[in-house]
Amino acid sequence: MQAILYVGHGSRVQTGNEQFKTFIDRIKSSFSHFQTYAFIELSAPTIQEGIDRCVKAGATKIAVVPVLLLTAYHANKDIPDELKKAKRRYPSIELTYGRPFGIHQDVIQVAMDRLKQAGLQTMNGTREEGTTILVIGRGSSDGNQPSDVAKIGRLLYERLACDNVEIGFLAATTPTVEQGLLKCERLRAKNVYVLPYLLFTGVLMNELAQQIKVRNQGTDTNYILCDFLGFDFGLEGVLEARAKEAIEMEPMSL
Repeated sequence: MQAILYVGHGSRVQTGNEQFKTFIDRIKSSFSHFQTYAFIELSAPTIQEGIDRCVKAGATKIAVVPVLLLTAYHANKDIPDELKKAKRRYPSIELTYGRPFGIHQDVIQVAMDRLKQAGLQTMNGTREEGTTILVIGRGSSDGNQPSDVAKIGRLLYERLACDNVEIGFLAATTPTVEQGLLKCERLRAKNVYVLPYLLFTGVLMNELAQQIKVRNQGTDTNYILCDFLGFDFGLEGVLEARAKEAIEMEPMSL
């Protein structure tokens, strides 16, 4: 029997975990297989507990889908390590492992929607002088994430009426959020649209909101904090495609 295990990051803020669960519930009708979820850290159920649920339901094949925006340490190391542990516990179970969302047109569209909701215009031949987008990634010690966020920034620049894009990260790598803010100020940006490239709210999102609030009180730059991407309806097709891919992947081996 086929099962699908959706793996999210997990948050200390329960609202973020509930947002994840609601998103998974919306996608379940796309498949007839047994489906459940787990978190990498900070919340339950764990990945091992998610695997246990699938096995208890009668699964002999489990497709594991990382519900993550970009490929980084969690996708490359943490989840595979947990799946190796699960394979040792259940050697007869076939485990397949899918991909994060990645740089996907539908995700870029949601990011554009958040910026437009905050007041930034679509590119129509004229750029808004002194307007910068600051894309904020979660951050990872994996070297791929900064380059991926920079690519996302470039795609947004091509589509929206800003005259500059910068990037910053909430943790684990540079440039930090503070460094990104300082660069915008050194470039004398008038309006900076701060885009949290995140799937859910949490401690880091709350800290970013406070940081922007303080910044607006102490500088001449006008910072506009956009909403995080969230589990938007526009992302359902991406998750469905990633789940189908995961089902069709070759089984993992120890």
